[in-house]
Amino acid sequence: MEELFGLLAVAKPKGITSTGVLNEIKRHFGVRRIGHTGTLDPFAEGLLLLLLGRATRLAEYYQRLPKTYRAVGLLGVETDTYDITGEVISRRFAAAFPPLEEIERVVKSFEGEIEQTPPPFSAKKVGGKRAYKLARKGKRVELKPVKVKVYKIDLLEYNPPRFTIGATVSGGTYIRSLVKDIGDKLGLGATTEKLLRTSIGKLTLENALPLEELLKVSPERLSDFLLPPDAGLDFPTLEVSDRELTRLRNGQLIDLKGNFEENQLLRVYANGKFSAIGRVVKGKLKPEKVFV
Repeated sequence: MEELFGLLAVAKPKGITSTGVLNEIKRHFGVRRIGHTGTLDPFAEGLLLLLLGRATRLAEYYQRLPKTYRAVGLLGVETDTYDITGEVISRRFAAAFPPLEEIERVVKSFEGEIEQTPPPFSAKKVGGKRAYKLARKGKRVELKPVKVKVYKIDLLEYNPPRFTIGATVSGGTYIRSLVKDIGDKLGLGATTEKLLRTSIGKLTLENALPLEELLKVSPERLSDFLLPPDAGLDFPTLEVSDRELTRLRNGQLIDLKGNFEENQLLRVYANGKFSAIGRVVKGKLKPEKVFV
């Protein structure tokens, strides 16, 4: 059987890790090479993109794409995980919750490039070990603040003590930290009660199949549900000849016609088939990843 080469969009339910989803699909369909493009917390749900076969080499590009979330924050409660599944470490009671105008202003103040500290219970590595593994053992985890970008953030609903935000952020941004920081800025603290990822780049939750339904599909029909491996990437495309593709396969640069920016990534097609990722270097195309 020929190895599958594509992208699988899954709607992850609550209560399972991203790796758990991956393993379920691996077992059910007998797929050997598969990887996800960005972790979703076990309590979170929404869009999870999986790459199959040679497409796993595209993971780094998908991880850089903007991601959009809808999150519900609970004011006045702080937990050790920054979400509702954790142990409550602080409760603050307010005589009156902030007015709508104030919470709108505070939410909007996080738009742009910001520094945030990842949650102690996260996949970040500390001394070569995952932070959440150390935290579960009761060890003190100190993570350094990192720069992330919040492209857009809005207050969608406000029913004190709960508020709902919609946010489009750069890869590596923790929504749990964002909700906590909003709560801190309001002087009440906050933890994330619900979290839904609605899009990754141009792919949305509507493109995804619920995990439960996917696991009812017979193994030989998996290819019917695959998207092209580059379906979520927004790099410009370039059609090349068979001869040019051979040069790229051999690690050689090819001439470029057209206006391309230095260091720009391109999706390379040969005979209408996605074949490679190349980078513009001094007016030529340098192969970065070749799939044929």
